[in-house]
Amino acid sequence: HIVGAPAYYHNYMLGEMFASQLHHAIIKSLRPGTKPAGAIYAGDRRAGEFLVRRVFAPGMSIEWNEFVRRATGEELSPKAFAADIVP
Repeated sequence: HIVGAPAYYHNYMLGEMFASQLHHAIIKSLRPGTKPAGAIYAGDRRAGEFLVRRVFAPGMSIEWNEFVRRATGEELSPKAFAADIVP
């Protein structure tokens, strides 16, 4: 896969960074003060409402960097991802 599409491989890391950052934003919004590590929000309607409002509704109507900022409250950064992989 890396040999066949080497210029695409970095997108996996961008996706992981965004996923971590979004997870942290959801936890911060739903349960202020809760550590994101191990936090579960399955079955919490508010998590779905958060995703609808901040991720699904805007869709591709705004530029990627602005989308990330609006969805998570900050620009894309490795901070949340690093916090997720380093105990």
